[in-house]
Amino acid sequence: FKVGDLLSVEMGLAMTSVFAFGSVGTLVFSLAGKDIATQAVNGLALTISDRMSEGDVVKFGDGTSGKVMKIGWLETKLRTFDDLLVTIPNTQLGTQRVCNMSRIVMCRVRPTLHFRFSDADKVPRVLEDIQEEIKKSCPELITDGSRPFRAIWTDIKDDHLETFIDCHFHLPPIGKKYWNNRQKVMEAIDRVLKKNEIELFTAVYPKLELGKLR
Repeated sequence: FKVGDLLSVEMGLAMTSVFAFGSVGTLVFSLAGKDIATQAVNGLALTISDRMSEGDVVKFGDGTSGKVMKIGWLETKLRTFDDLLVTIPNTQLGTQRVCNMSRIVMCRVRPTLHFRFSDADKVPRVLEDIQEEIKKSCPELITDGSRPFRAIWTDIKDDHLETFIDCHFHLPPIGKKYWNNRQKVMEAIDRVLKKNEIELFTAVYPKLELGKLR
């Protein structure tokens, strides 16, 4: 047994380990590089596709929504309606549907009203009055027939009558103007209900007694 033989064996094992690590390292870096390249390509695609721009309010197919703060090469930053800053890899956005709400020019308001059975005779007239009041209160209301504008008694439930108001407006579905207009619709409905002395149906749930839960 010679020392030279021992050194030869150890050197052989060491070189094998180095080459093995080099192969694994090359694979890891190749995969990482491929992922980065994919993200960069998706980032470029988002930029040139005009699907969205920085400052737009969007909603993605997975339900994520908010204001686009920055579109980078590798990731996109979004500020949600909860004021959270979310960073999304561009690989996740490349194949998702995007609804750009900043580029929508019309919106819809569709409140549902529940009437008491005792007010059934008043419902048809009240719905007509609500339509007229909304017309007077909301100048952006679409009434040319291109979009529905209706107030309809839709169903008779076990404990109430169900109706809905369906209105469309020449306004985007975001921002202060949208919310101010929505409030005008609610105020118009409220004025008609008060004028006709109608109190909407509200479900009453039995109170829970803590002693019975134990």
